[in-house]
Amino acid sequence: MKIKIAVIGAGLSGLNSARILSERAKVVVFEAQRVGGMLSSYCRDNYCIETFYHHFFENDTYLINTLKELNLSGKIKWKYVKVGQEYGEKIYSLTTPLEILKYPGMNFLEKLKLIKLVLSAKRREFNEYDEIGVIDGILNEAGKELFEKFFLPLLRSKFGENYREVSYAWLLARMKLRSNRNFKGEKLGYLRHGFWQMIERLAENVEIRNERAKISKFGKWKVNGESFDVIIFTAPIPELDLNIRNSLGLPKIRYQSSICMLIGMKDSFSDIYWINYSSTSFGATIEHTNFMPIEDYGEHIMYVASYTTPEKIESIRDEMLIDLKRVYLKELERFGLDTRNVKWSEIFKAKYSGPIYERGYMKNIPDYRIHDGFYIAGMNTLDNYPERSMNGSLLSGKKVADLIIKDFSL
Repeated sequence: MKIKIAVIGAGLSGLNSARILSERAKVVVFEAQRVGGMLSSYCRDNYCIETFYHHFFENDTYLINTLKELNLSGKIKWKYVKVGQEYGEKIYSLTTPLEILKYPGMNFLEKLKLIKLVLSAKRREFNEYDEIGVIDGILNEAGKELFEKFFLPLLRSKFGENYREVSYAWLLARMKLRSNRNFKGEKLGYLRHGFWQMIERLAENVEIRNERAKISKFGKWKVNGESFDVIIFTAPIPELDLNIRNSLGLPKIRYQSSICMLIGMKDSFSDIYWINYSSTSFGATIEHTNFMPIEDYGEHIMYVASYTTPEKIESIRDEMLIDLKRVYLKELERFGLDTRNVKWSEIFKAKYSGPIYERGYMKNIPDYRIHDGFYIAGMNTLDNYPERSMNGSLLSGKKVADLIIKDFSL
């Protein structure tokens, strides 16, 4: 008789673990919101696009292999993209070495310090810096000016007001991971016409119930009153019942929240894919149609991204989102956006969009096997450090599935 496995969350980790285990066990996936999680899509009349920006890298080998397995590799598209930075209320491209050399936001000595820091990050054991704050680490090694001119806008765009809590280990690890650009810039990948295609393929032949999962344990694990031999929890840890968290000895992991405005435009905002900002209430703009062909959509598409805290996002009512749209669009006018050019806009929010990689975070990363038939996968695991990613989430789902197959001799 097959064992019964409940998977909590239909994001990439949940869907991939369920897909692998469904051949050997009775698997049920519980999803309270939208299938796909942070990778779910918003659909217009003639296309669908992710509600939050996504791309991948050449070293995301498991993702690339999974797309091949799902017969989607023919839709992978690679492109070198331009990145930029606001300085003095102007946008500067920082894509090529020459552009970086000409950038007025740092002097030549500061640029040399930045190069030295990036090169040294490649040789370091970043976990040794887990208890050091990112601000202290940068100030000690690069100085106040470089911190304020270069790193502060990047940290704010990535973590919002939570940047003060981030560990230096995260920054060093991320520089080590992302310092492989060449003279053309950074090469990124995308699944042409959208990642909804991957979600659909992963979900084929998987039983998914659109229910909020209430977990309990009376002898066997139960989800919404139904008994299961195994639970795989892939949702954010704060969504797990506090009593169960405490009984399992799970660490307290703080999360940040995301607010992302998606806008359709008649004309392009700029020729840069990703721009970080230092003087706006949002952190970055990501112009998707500077990455993928406009012909796929029939209009220009751009994300406006910001981060906040779960406490603050809970206080944002739907009517307040309309005011937030106006604020974002008004701020973008300063950088050349003609609001008459905007055809439509939508705002999406996620209460738990990712962990805050704060000081001491690495020692709190849970193992896949927690206790007595309870397993964890997803954004909380080591495969999503230092960068939460589609590759890390898929790989996390595979690793927990392989572990269960071994533990239960499936």
